[in-house]
Amino acid sequence: MPSWLTNILDALPSETAALYFSLAFVGVAWFGVIFIRPIFRLWLRRQKDVNDIVAFASAGFSLFYGLLLGLLSVAAYNNANEISGYVSREAALVGTIYRNVANYPEPTGSELRYLLRDYTLYTIHKDWPAHQQGKILRGGENRLQVIRQGLFDFTPTTPSLQLAHANTVRDFNDMVGLREQRLTGVEASIPGVLWYTVAIGAAINIIFIVLLDARFTFHLLISGLICFFLGLMVFIVYVQDRPLRGENAISPQPFVNAYEVVMQWDDR
Repeated sequence: MPSWLTNILDALPSETAALYFSLAFVGVAWFGVIFIRPIFRLWLRRQKDVNDIVAFASAGFSLFYGLLLGLLSVAAYNNANEISGYVSREAALVGTIYRNVANYPEPTGSELRYLLRDYTLYTIHKDWPAHQQGKILRGGENRLQVIRQGLFDFTPTTPSLQLAHANTVRDFNDMVGLREQRLTGVEASIPGVLWYTVAIGAAINIIFIVLLDARFTFHLLISGLICFFLGLMVFIVYVQDRPLRGENAISPQPFVNAYEVVMQWDDR
């Protein structure tokens, strides 16, 4: 899909974008019924039982096309669900690390807590808007490098602090891994060849509808209903395929919760 079109869709509310998506399919179908159907009728005027032949041809095709859309929907949903899980676990580990470093001696504990608050606020207010535009900023990685250096420079002096520090370093490494998994959701998408297949399949479906021999008003009605739902199905795949982009992106609420519950009072 052209980038200018995706930018327009990303800026729209989900209900409006879904409506436009479906109306675009309906518009294509009605254009075919109004302007292309008369040409097909001249071409097929000697063919008997046109509707039976079209129904026979479209039945098998619609089965495989529906299966394709269903599998793509499930795959896109699972991917979005996994990205959402990464976000939740990353935010949870940020809160856990923040609580752990509160037991560090000063000034190390205060410095690390400040850096973790800064990373959390940056993720909420900078990373997420960039993700919705399909961009990955370097600021988050730079902040993690500073936190990592602070953790590695600290030398615990008691056995209990050594154990706590080892757990904190392990949690930090897990958090970094989850962040990398989250970032894959910015650019992850269904391969382009599958989108070409979806587009070609939708075009063939519309052609089958246009080939039907029916009264003009009824033809418009039946083609509009079918194509409206077809557009909605394709829109669902499109939205789930972009879990961190656009108006329907996964929310940064887990990070907001971590900040408000664990960090906000220290920030004040």
